[in-house]
Amino acid sequence: MWNKGIAVLACLWALSAHAEPAAPAPYRLGAGDVIKIAVYDHPDLLLEAEITDDGNLNMPLINSVHLAGLTFSEAQALIARRLEQGGFVKNAHVNILVSEYRSQRVAVLGEVTRPGRYALDGDGSLLTLLAEAGGVSPYGGDVVYLVHQGQQQSVFLPDLRKPGNALASIKVQPGDQIYVPRFQQIYVYGEVLRPGAYRLEPGMTVMQALALAGGFNGKADKSDIERQRRQKDGSVDKQGVQLADSLQADDVVYVNESLF
Repeated sequence: MWNKGIAVLACLWALSAHAEPAAPAPYRLGAGDVIKIAVYDHPDLLLEAEITDDGNLNMPLINSVHLAGLTFSEAQALIARRLEQGGFVKNAHVNILVSEYRSQRVAVLGEVTRPGRYALDGDGSLLTLLAEAGGVSPYGGDVVYLVHQGQQQSVFLPDLRKPGNALASIKVQPGDQIYVPRFQQIYVYGEVLRPGAYRLEPGMTVMQALALAGGFNGKADKSDIERQRRQKDGSVDKQGVQLADSLQADDVVYVNESLF
């Protein structure tokens, strides 16, 4: 059985290597960002400060300037214009760098290699955020959920392998959450070589589940295989199954012992 986590990571790499890169959306400053401001030929105006909760920055000579929502070039032009209008600097050339991205962050949670909060300082795509979190871990499921303002959207991860997949174009907004649940499981018990829990693959059959468990042991009754499935009311439905029958999440496959 191939490792789904490694496969998804490989798919992330392959997609980024062959797809045409989309033009990244310009980063917009926000409350909490810590920025460095330099004015050419005026080292006395060098400043590193945090944009306040109301989106303003206090700067020598020009006092409060509203920067939240502006791109780097827009903020640089605004500060330069204020310096020139006040008669403080002629032909001002301003440069802004962000030393700490704090305003536009996204939570990447669940079964990823490095869960946490990540800044939207790239192209802002779901694919990029998953890659920044180290990709889906070996325990991750086949679906990733994007939660935006209480609305949930699901994306089937194996679609990554399809040319022109929609995942690469899904954009993430500040405050969004990306969640990768743990993979679904089935259980194989009874007269098999390696009883235990196993990952449920799409379309998995009883035969495939038994193969993961090492097959029948010497005591098995190969014609007496039972599938146990929990119902919504909490009861357990027990049915005899054939090797070609399909399985669902949390099914239990039980191989009974031969009486002879």
